[in-house]
Amino acid sequence: MHGRKVVATGTIATLAILAVIGGCGEATTGPTSVRPEDFASSLRLLSGNQQSGSVGAALSEVLTVKVVDAGGQAVAGATVLWQVRDGGGSINPPASTSSVSGLASVTWTLGTTLGANKAVAILQSNYVRDSVVFTATAGVGPASRLTLVSGNGQTGRVASALVQQLTVNVKDQYGYATSGKQVVWAAGLFSGTLTAARDTTDASGNASATWVLGTAAIGQTATATVAGIAPIAFTATGTPDTSRVLTTTVSPATSAAVGSSVGTITVQVADRFGNPIAGDNINFADSTAGGGSVSVTAAATNASGLASTTWTLGPNPGTQFLRARLLPRQERVSFTASAWIQFTQVFAGNYQACAIGTNDRAYCWGYGEDGQLGKGTTKTTYAPSTAVTGADSLIGPFLQFRTIQLGRTFGCGITVAKQMYCWGRLNGNTLQPVPTGVTFTPPTTVNTIATGERHTCMTTPSGLAYCTGTNDEGELGNGTFTTAANYVGVLPAFSTWSGIAAGSLHTCAVPRYAGAGTVRPWCWGFNSSGQLGDGTVTTSNVRVAVTLPALVTEIDSTSLVVGVAHSCAIVATSTSLASPVGSVLCWGSNGFGQLGNGAAYTSTSFSNVAVAAAAGQTFTSLTAGEYHTCGVTTAGAALCWGRNNAGQLGDGTQVTPATAVPVTVAGSLTWRSLSAGELFTCGVTGTASGGGTTTGAGTVYCWGDNEYGQIGQRTAGLNGLPELTPKIVKGQQAAP
Repeated sequence: MHGRKVVATGTIATLAILAVIGGCGEATTGPTSVRPEDFASSLRLLSGNQQSGSVGAALSEVLTVKVVDAGGQAVAGATVLWQVRDGGGSINPPASTSSVSGLASVTWTLGTTLGANKAVAILQSNYVRDSVVFTATAGVGPASRLTLVSGNGQTGRVASALVQQLTVNVKDQYGYATSGKQVVWAAGLFSGTLTAARDTTDASGNASATWVLGTAAIGQTATATVAGIAPIAFTATGTPDTSRVLTTTVSPATSAAVGSSVGTITVQVADRFGNPIAGDNINFADSTAGGGSVSVTAAATNASGLASTTWTLGPNPGTQFLRARLLPRQERVSFTASAWIQFTQVFAGNYQACAIGTNDRAYCWGYGEDGQLGKGTTKTTYAPSTAVTGADSLIGPFLQFRTIQLGRTFGCGITVAKQMYCWGRLNGNTLQPVPTGVTFTPPTTVNTIATGERHTCMTTPSGLAYCTGTNDEGELGNGTFTTAANYVGVLPAFSTWSGIAAGSLHTCAVPRYAGAGTVRPWCWGFNSSGQLGDGTVTTSNVRVAVTLPALVTEIDSTSLVVGVAHSCAIVATSTSLASPVGSVLCWGSNGFGQLGNGAAYTSTSFSNVAVAAAAGQTFTSLTAGEYHTCGVTTAGAALCWGRNNAGQLGDGTQVTPATAVPVTVAGSLTWRSLSAGELFTCGVTGTASGGGTTTGAGTVYCWGDNEYGQIGQRTAGLNGLPELTPKIVKGQQAAP
């Protein structure tokens, strides 16, 4: 109780005295005219003092006082006034009347200022006044405001912590920081994780978290939530990390013709999480094994991390490679494609073969130790690979050929422009233009060529014939037996020739048409086996006329072929039943049945004999190896006769010593041209064409000896594993 005040004036004092006197005498409750509240003497504080509550909020416990009289008895009906002295709050009601129990209660709503609050209850009476004081502490109110402090809108690498922590602040409705409040952090979809540094607010009302971004280089989201308050949203942008992965999104075709496009190549640069990276540089020509090229050698990746180019295969058949590299790093991707080629013609030599592709380039394979493959090297190759060139076998330049002839250690070809080039032992293993010198007027262009084992001949567009090389047996036809390093003219100089063929030690040619009966073969050189066809065995260093059978007046000028010591041609004009048009005549050595007339293996035939073909069977073209001969019939069948020790006849047998009559090449294929080498044979399938010409693409097959890979199977037979039937030369579209 606080101090009481007694007012001793007037009626009140008198009544008080009377009351005291009365108390000493007869018991009484006092005059009936005095109201009960006039006897109230004090207030007692019952409850509600020293509470704590939130600013601006009603205290949980009501303020209660009790009004009592001087004897401590409850006084009903007394008036109690309530006042807020400190803190600015309010009391409801501001005045109350004591109950029959003397109690009076009110609700105290604290003010909006933190700290001490004070209220007072005052007893109202005409005689006695009393008061009691209540205190309360106003604290921070419930969290009602959540604000973003920092960390929003950052940019960082995926899967990494952002530099700045995410921070929020919690306050009550009056702006006071709320400490100890739980904040729930959450990352959005694909947005990584949050590690809370403080999951409850500190004294400043702040809570923070570390955001480790997700692995997607996209806009990412996170939220901070306090119960009962709308959450705060954070955003961040993920950028790719520093790792790089180079992958292929669009691959080219796995095979195509040499020199053609295999299509688009598209690569993508991404980080280890698959996020595309723009602006990285790609070198698409990091490696182009095989000589191919790309349309774009260098490119920067676009916004999707992509860069593209088009791959064009090089000129060489077989597997080609392309490699792209991410600069300046070492990440690479590689591509492979099988480059195939289609051929139009094939030419067989002693132990090597060459073919002309539809791109007019020449490809050679087989024995190459003398540079006779035209690659600028002395390496043996077991299948078509690089094209004949005088420079770089990958980038050329590459000549375009119209025909090729092969000798033992060299080869020669005529280009589309009718220029003659040779390669091999006599030309320093490199492609060289020839002739380098001619006794007579040097030809500027060449029409036909013929290669023997050690000499070469050619004709010009004007029909003149020139030869060079060894001349021990007069095979150069210039009237001497002197070897010529340069080309010398065949005598007589005024003769004009449409075609020429060279054997081991003899040469034959067909003059240009100069009237009926003029297209007849002439030969010169060694004649020990009657290979000159003049009915003698006399060697001649000038031309002698081949004796034709009676009623045969002309031969097909393009069909004349020459072996080591025999010659053959197709009859073009005849009234002979024994040698009709389209039949084959041969003369010279027959030690292996290469004349094909079915006779015993006699050593020579000094004059023409007819090949023993089936009745009505006629030929369109011929080819002669050293000791065997082959021809294509008008029906496209391939027939061969002569030596067969290595299966060079192609009928599936390996007969020794020989086959003296034509046998059919196995496989039931349709042929348009054949070319016989020393112990093997090659041919091009397709529609047979008259005159020995070939056009359009075909498929090249070879059979026979494969000691040096001349069959084109990418293997060598070591002379014990010949191919007895036609095998597709590798590197072609039709090849398995």
